[in-house]
Amino acid sequence: MEKPSTSTSSPTSESSTYSIHDPPGYIKPSLQDMLLTDVNADELLTIAKILRVDYLGPAAFPCSFPQSGLIHGNNKRLMVSLSCRREGKNSKAINIIFLIDTGSPNTFLSDKAMEALVGKADCYMSGPMAVMIHTKKVIVCYLSPHDKHFSDVNVLGMDFLSDNMLSLFINYGQKSFELTMI
Repeated sequence: MEKPSTSTSSPTSESSTYSIHDPPGYIKPSLQDMLLTDVNADELLTIAKILRVDYLGPAAFPCSFPQSGLIHGNNKRLMVSLSCRREGKNSKAINIIFLIDTGSPNTFLSDKAMEALVGKADCYMSGPMAVMIHTKKVIVCYLSPHDKHFSDVNVLGMDFLSDNMLSLFINYGQKSFELTMI
């Protein structure tokens, strides 16, 4: 006679997507997605030229706000270059181009950005990384999921904006904006 299972886990994939400790409505970073077909790794290089920065190149750190960005393309993407470095004394600062998404609760970094922050090519980052973005305040950044529409794009989410008390002031006529401290 077969013994009944005493496992409390569900055989469905849903058990791996949510925890009893998650608040209602919580979406794990690995499950988040956005329809982003107009910005990719090559487009980030084009945007870097417009912003006159070296994408993933050396940057001064720390920096201050306000920080200017541009409204890019037909879909009016908010793009900004911010100086970033890993938490720790010996980490180097680099310029990272971010797409600001106020609909994303989290901040994401592409493989290339994480590799540049770590200082090694082809490094495998499976978990989140503590990153100082533009200031010495640490933000948890997640790897842009490989199976989503923004796998090679860096996304600045609401966690960064709210933790740094930042507002967006948009100048549609100039196709620009500023991230400003409240």
